[in-house]
Amino acid sequence: MQHTLLDANASAPVRVYAIWFNMYPGDARDRWLRGLLPDSRVLHFWDETRSIGRLFYRTLPRIAARRAPRSKDVEGDVLWDAYLLYGPDTRWDMDDQPPDVISWGRTILLTQETFRRDFLAALPRQ
Repeated sequence: MQHTLLDANASAPVRVYAIWFNMYPGDARDRWLRGLLPDSRVLHFWDETRSIGRLFYRTLPRIAARRAPRSKDVEGDVLWDAYLLYGPDTRWDMDDQPPDVISWGRTILLTQETFRRDFLAALPRQ
């Protein structure tokens, strides 16, 4: 995604929130590859308790219709290895549930074409 979306749209006014947590044996904060998304528009967070993954898992029934084709089902109660794409005017009052998405998909690799298409369509026209 760094190359195909961020590098290819270097002047696009986007924000990316990359939230990392351990899901596989061997995942750990001290092994986290911070250089994976080096773009300055990316903010990285480590979520040791997977709380954001659980929060977004609970939103799935509400956003189900915007699920990318080829998305894998979520096993368990944590949404991970997923993208959630929001429009440029989206705001989230943290006291409320997350806002609606333009699209979402899981895994990022399996749904990258939908992610790319919807990302490009959401960019402001210049």
